[in-house]
Amino acid sequence: MLRKILPREECAKCRICCSFDSYDLWETPVIPTKLASRILQDYRPEQEFIKKDDYFLFKMEKEPDIDLYYCSMLDQESGCTLGDDKPFDCKIWPFRIMALNDTRVITLSTVCPIVQKKPLEDIQAVAKELAPEIFKYADENPGSVKPYLSGYPIMVVEDKKYKDTLI
Repeated sequence: MLRKILPREECAKCRICCSFDSYDLWETPVIPTKLASRILQDYRPEQEFIKKDDYFLFKMEKEPDIDLYYCSMLDQESGCTLGDDKPFDCKIWPFRIMALNDTRVITLSTVCPIVQKKPLEDIQAVAKELAPEIFKYADENPGSVKPYLSGYPIMVVEDKKYKDTLI
């Protein structure tokens, strides 16, 4: 989905998006019910989830002696064990869908070291290209829309009056 700005090989080496400290646990991927069932059936029957409204979050254990939580689907040797079934949040990272007041926006997580090296106009072009799919997913999965957090650069603003128009 993001190959134009994030080559698979570079992503696989980094894995910064698969770890969270206490401050950014809010960024853990939203897991729709259907995907949670598939994970339990096809990938990891012992996986525990945290129930939030009509979706789930992975239950992750804090690493000993460090404020760090790794995604439970991460294999340190081979990467994400979910392959193409990874959560939508993971598929679009470093983009995030957020709510700024009454407007949905697509933002950018600037902690991605690969994205930090890319021209902003290239990143924004990819965000605009993906926007219809991201906003459609958000329509179907409102729990995936997180409150806007100051400091996240806004790449795309959804125009409520003309949903297909991006500014």
